[in-house]
Amino acid sequence: MTRDPKPHQTLNSLWTREQLLVAFTLYSQLPFGQMHSKNATIQHYANLIGRTPSALAMKLVNIASLDPFITNSGRTGLTGASKADRQLWEEMNQDPDKFERKCQSVMAMFEPPTPERKEEKLVDFTGQEKIRPVKTRIGQQLFRKRVLEAYDNRCCITGLEDPILLIASHIRPWTKDASYRLDPRNGLCLSNLHDRAFDQGLITLNENLELVLSVHLKNLKSVSVQDNFLKYEGVRIRHADQFSPSQEHLAFHREHIFIDNL
Repeated sequence: MTRDPKPHQTLNSLWTREQLLVAFTLYSQLPFGQMHSKNATIQHYANLIGRTPSALAMKLVNIASLDPFITNSGRTGLTGASKADRQLWEEMNQDPDKFERKCQSVMAMFEPPTPERKEEKLVDFTGQEKIRPVKTRIGQQLFRKRVLEAYDNRCCITGLEDPILLIASHIRPWTKDASYRLDPRNGLCLSNLHDRAFDQGLITLNENLELVLSVHLKNLKSVSVQDNFLKYEGVRIRHADQFSPSQEHLAFHREHIFIDNL
């Protein structure tokens, strides 16, 4: 007999720590505007943890009230965040890696195992909606959500607007200082190509937030380099004043990562 991972919950029962960790995992990924009971992902995980979709959606919006990125942008969420919600928020901020491991463990507990494939089945062309398991990279998912929203889901250099092609790039690398990992002011929204160039120190930004190219890039002659880099040299990036990149982090990038200064 298979163990049921979702015991019955009464309307007034307190949220367990495990249920809250699932909620925090979802919060790290879902945009603010998708935190509602009609969302298929919320419905799926609400069923797994034994809560109603409305209750889970409400919990996510309560968690949003603890997020300075949300509150500083003028949105408030709900005001019913519990003491347990606040404690978990502090845990996440103090040690994102440890918090992520806890979430991974809990998500694995609730997510039913994939049945073994015994025989080949006919291909289904009906196009039915499927629920994909939520990735539990809590810190990176939350950072990505904040940075892409801060830059209006556009590459800050080229204006490319497809989230599939965008990266939330850390200015000061993730491994250098944990205290800046979730700070959107330590991030840039970049295309895959420009993220790679920034990460490898081929480009940087000056104090005026203008694109600076390395000598290595300037010496390349292809049309691709002209279209993707040279035409943007000296151009000020797109950014929101409220979450503009930190000058301290940019100075770190220029000094320690930009190859012309190494």
